[in-house]
Amino acid sequence: MIRVYPASEAPQTVRKCLTVGEDVFAQARDFLRHEKDIRHHKVVVMDGDDIAYCLGWSKNKPVNWADANAPMVQMRIPNYWQYSLEDEGLDYTYVDRFQLFVYGECEEYSYHTARLIRQHNPAAVIAFLDAHASFFFEQDENLVIAESEEELFARRPDLSGLRTLRVSAEIKWDVQGVFTNHVCSILVMTSLYWITREFSYGPLNPDKTFYLIKQPVKENGLTALIDNVVGTKQMIRALRPSFIPVVDLGLANDPNQFAGASGEDVWGMFFEPLSDYSLKEVYNSQHVVLDMTSNLNMNPYMTEFVFSNRRAELQYGDDFRFNEKVRAHTDEVLGKVFPQDAGRVLAVIVRGTDYTAPKTAKYVPHGLTAEATLDKAIGYVRDGAFDHVYLCTEDQDYFDLFMASELKDKIISVDQRRIDYKKEENAGKLQLEIFAQERSDPYARTLDYIAVLEGLRRCKALLANVTCGAVTYALGCGTDYEFVDVGKIQDGLSA
Repeated sequence: MIRVYPASEAPQTVRKCLTVGEDVFAQARDFLRHEKDIRHHKVVVMDGDDIAYCLGWSKNKPVNWADANAPMVQMRIPNYWQYSLEDEGLDYTYVDRFQLFVYGECEEYSYHTARLIRQHNPAAVIAFLDAHASFFFEQDENLVIAESEEELFARRPDLSGLRTLRVSAEIKWDVQGVFTNHVCSILVMTSLYWITREFSYGPLNPDKTFYLIKQPVKENGLTALIDNVVGTKQMIRALRPSFIPVVDLGLANDPNQFAGASGEDVWGMFFEPLSDYSLKEVYNSQHVVLDMTSNLNMNPYMTEFVFSNRRAELQYGDDFRFNEKVRAHTDEVLGKVFPQDAGRVLAVIVRGTDYTAPKTAKYVPHGLTAEATLDKAIGYVRDGAFDHVYLCTEDQDYFDLFMASELKDKIISVDQRRIDYKKEENAGKLQLEIFAQERSDPYARTLDYIAVLEGLRRCKALLANVTCGAVTYALGCGTDYEFVDVGKIQDGLSA
């Protein structure tokens, strides 16, 4: 991102000089794109013989994560190096929701999105709470420059009733902001450009356009991968039905719990391809649109999908399929877990692990305690005449709690890896970090987890302490349960 700085911050040695009145953001962007080694030097913008202001490059990274090694800080947030007012194929659906845009800072992305919005919808009102905006915009009825929101609405009380999007320059991991219409400018850029990154990799398929879902995996679990890919596929089907979705979850420098840092395609490890076209063919085709939903919280559509009921209500249909090796392992494992005469089985999901870790606990929903979930399970077994309880939890404490209860003789479960948070080395850590320190086999661990998920489909009813990946998987598969009881959320994002 390119930001505006006062003339007082001009460098002693000027590497690039521009003139007021030119499209200085575009020129500075083109210069800094090719001069990576001197991006720390500010570009000087002259007004006659005087320095009017400077332009400086700022790395796209979240500002609200103190730990520089936190997974979200390591997100791949792209710079926008090529764009113009003449760009075609943009998606204005998100910005069309709003009548007033209040930008806190005039910088590269706010400048460009404001111009696009004015061009697309001249009736929209743009407001900048930054005096620097006067260098780039003339004030008129639908463009206002003010010192603060208080001044803005005092001068223009007619704006107070408009649907408003408030836009800041700082990149934040702020899911709530998407739902309260407080976002960062790169998110607005992404909402416009998310389906425009087309590449030509070779001569094949000149009459087809592929949409390549190439997302970093990072700290995501398996069901998050499924939901993200299937959700993206369904969005593409609805918005651009002519596109052919393909997926490649293999990125360099993307350490994750499935493939480590090898860069191997995680999707291909466990799933069949999304289409009849191989990745080799796609990477030799003429028209490939590269997915820009990889940073879920930098794209409002995907943020809304992931953190709203749309994800919980997602129906997979035939949009993904495990590969043959995974299916064989699942059949073998579940054949040993479920007796041939299993009868009526109650599925019980007790989510803990990352949902309780200090790093992420405030960002995820919290439902019933494990103890309250156990009490409910006991009641359901008594009243519903269930023969078995299929217990699903990756938290060793929760597993031990159930095994010490009156249900112990009815419990069946997959012998999966569970985490003991009483161990000092695990305290406060995410699953990804614990698995990394243990150096356990990630492929074998995931095969067992898939078996756990598939076992849910063999049960008659479902009880869960909170909406989590296993719940969305069971419901997404369309499992026909007698009833579904998911713990009411007590706090967190959906409170």
